[in-house]
Amino acid sequence: MRRLAYEKERTIVNARTAHVAARPTRHQQAERHFLWATDAQMMGLMMAVFCMFCFRDAATASFRYYLSIANLSFVWFIPDVLSVVAMGFFFTRIVAVNRSAFGWLLLGNLVLSIATCILFMSPDGFALFSAIKLFTPIFVGFVFAGRDITETRWVRYCVLTTVIVSVIGLILAPHINYPWIGAKVDSLGMTRTVGRLWWTSGGIVRYGGFAGDSTMAAYMCVFPYILVHRHLSKLVNLALWIPLWWAIWISTSKTALLTFSVFCLYYLVFVVLIPRANRAVVLRLAAQFSFAGLVVPLLLIALFSGVDLTKVDPILFSMQDRITNSWQIPFGYLWDMSPLWVITGCGFGCFSYPMQYTIMAPLEVPVDNFYISTYLMMGLPFVITVIGMFTAAMRSMDPTKLLLIVVLNIYMITVQCYGPSTATIMVGYAFGDMFLGHRQGWKRRRRQAKATDGDKIRPRGVPVAA
Repeated sequence: MRRLAYEKERTIVNARTAHVAARPTRHQQAERHFLWATDAQMMGLMMAVFCMFCFRDAATASFRYYLSIANLSFVWFIPDVLSVVAMGFFFTRIVAVNRSAFGWLLLGNLVLSIATCILFMSPDGFALFSAIKLFTPIFVGFVFAGRDITETRWVRYCVLTTVIVSVIGLILAPHINYPWIGAKVDSLGMTRTVGRLWWTSGGIVRYGGFAGDSTMAAYMCVFPYILVHRHLSKLVNLALWIPLWWAIWISTSKTALLTFSVFCLYYLVFVVLIPRANRAVVLRLAAQFSFAGLVVPLLLIALFSGVDLTKVDPILFSMQDRITNSWQIPFGYLWDMSPLWVITGCGFGCFSYPMQYTIMAPLEVPVDNFYISTYLMMGLPFVITVIGMFTAAMRSMDPTKLLLIVVLNIYMITVQCYGPSTATIMVGYAFGDMFLGHRQGWKRRRRQAKATDGDKIRPRGVPVAA
């Protein structure tokens, strides 16, 4: 009886103590309310910034052309400035407050990469700004770690509108001579061509629609649609496939066509045929196995380096160019200059468009692979970030993010994804859950372990239960 009475009294005392300890003070309540209000306002701003990038990338050539005519070229850079705000919010709230280990490692890698950029390319102010601007959009995606960027209806409408604009621009491109084709505009003292027509090796025109670039236009058809497809009915999704296929075919982007084909196969099998209960397991496994795509360039180099693939089929010319030039030559340049550069990387913007504005411009080679390009910029420390990206496939609970990981790992085999900026944002959004920490859960487990150990210590006079 004494034992039972003691246990009952101790349970009541522990419950009261836990209730008092869990009750926040008035100061803590005010602080939490402020943080929640600030986060809500910041998330609203970040959603608006994301929509700005979507509209800007869907109609890049037309926006730049008409802004130049109106002498409002500075408006083009407003989303880029706001992406710096996203970077600050990411490091203060997600990294500093939540103590994300991968976030701190990324911060150190960024500082090292900027220093390496200055040492390797000796950029002036404009080139350094372009190099940093190349990477900052990824933080717009990172800030949505653990959140759905399409949770608000107006964001879904904006994203779907950009898809429709991109599709219309590509479908009309063969029949309309857009005024921005071949036009040149001045941007911060630099002259850029906003719209160009490209041809494949077979002489087929690669139309760019309102974006002015075929790869960019095809991307804006595929990935924004994948982002919002879950909010559309099955009938609407199937109806959209016809114009989407048509537009992507006009762009002649084989990578976008392959990615969209993979999505369509997934939708038909795992959404239409397989019950919802099994879908999450399949998506998570697919997201994890999609990282096998990282070794595809190495395999292709080992198997086909020095082989003339155009003799097999002229359509393989772009793949041969990537195998022979894009994936190998930059490492040869760095090794010839110093083997150290192969380990540390050459800094932000190297072997990308900011390099054109530096003394290293003659060495500039387009690198058509996201992981290779980022390794060249960040060096060996980027491998730790890749490990973190893999953990996102295990931590994320959002099926859309898991699906994006799959299609992005396919798409990024042959595309750099640092242009359009929406592509960079999508990478940050898909892999952003790598920064979700379990610090609070670990603290709870530690407190529970201490409480369990304490229960083993019995006060004097209390008999041991039989």
